[in-house]
Amino acid sequence: MTSEKRIGGGDLVAGTLMIGLALVVCAFVVKSAIITVKGFGRTISVTGAASKQIMADFAIWEGKVQASAASLETAYAKMERGLTEARAYMASAGFGETDYDISAVQMNRYQERETGAVTFYLVAVIKAQSSNIEKIKSLSTGASSLIEKGIEFASQTPRFICTKTDEVKIEMIKAATENAKLRAEQLAESTGRKIGAPTSARVGVFQIRPRNSQEVSDYGVNDVTSIEKEIVCTVQASFMIE
Repeated sequence: MTSEKRIGGGDLVAGTLMIGLALVVCAFVVKSAIITVKGFGRTISVTGAASKQIMADFAIWEGKVQASAASLETAYAKMERGLTEARAYMASAGFGETDYDISAVQMNRYQERETGAVTFYLVAVIKAQSSNIEKIKSLSTGASSLIEKGIEFASQTPRFICTKTDEVKIEMIKAATENAKLRAEQLAESTGRKIGAPTSARVGVFQIRPRNSQEVSDYGVNDVTSIEKEIVCTVQASFMIE
């Protein structure tokens, strides 16, 4: 009698699962190897850069009228005189009352711990902004005339802003990308190859800094202290090699 070995249903299922799992593992190993081979030495990554000189076209200036005294009434009287002189100064600089803003007067009360003496401090902020850069500059530098009149006044450095940076940024991204492509072509040609389609691109942070400055920050620079500025853009791009 010929002996016959029977395989139970459970054994058949287990065997089938093991074979299937083995095929999946083999397929994964082969696929991983293909991806590794394709990714290794078949792309080139470069960083392109572009820069452009720009000018601020808008300026903002702030000044603080301050007053202090041992009594609130005296401090407020000094503040009223300071604001009157400040308005006169703004008018002499060519700014009408609708061309600038004056904040509400803020009050702080300070008491000496040892003597118990009280001092009241008042402050109001004047803010002017204009597309006339030179007018704002003159306003800032001439504000010292208020101090000469005995007014407690603090003039802030104007902030110079370029309002068209969004348009310039689009232009810079394009220029930096073209620069990256040119660099990739030059590197590929040195090995007798050509570049193909781009596989990835990443725009770096923008550096808007004073002209002729070398300042760089990982978080980007956004200078507001200078009128003449430089905007720098970088693009990291990868290309297929043919």
